[in-house]
Amino acid sequence: MIKRRIAVVVLAMVLLLSLLAACGGGGGGDALKGTWEGKRDSIGITFKFDGKGGCDTEDEYGIKDTGTYTIADDSTVKIKMSYWDTEIVYNYSITGDKLVMDSDEPLRPSYDLTKTK
Repeated sequence: MIKRRIAVVVLAMVLLLSLLAACGGGGGGDALKGTWEGKRDSIGITFKFDGKGGCDTEDEYGIKDTGTYTIADDSTVKIKMSYWDTEIVYNYSITGDKLVMDSDEPLRPSYDLTKTK
């Protein structure tokens, strides 16, 4: 009887650990999360993505903005900053600690950034 209870408890623990691992206990997550610094055309800029859909920017002149972002898929992000009139869709790619964001919309800046945090 005791052996059976121990077996049930061990089985329950194994199932619980498996469930936790499947629900994101390891890697994955928000690829943009963190602080990224670099250039917007020729102007220095910092993007901070909080991993929860919020972001902040500050350029080399001290101009700050806050906004939101949604990762649509592994190469597309939608960003809406408070100073922007509309949400902008960016194609992005991450290679190591490098992030490049480009928009298909004419006259929108592109970003070439390096992860710092």
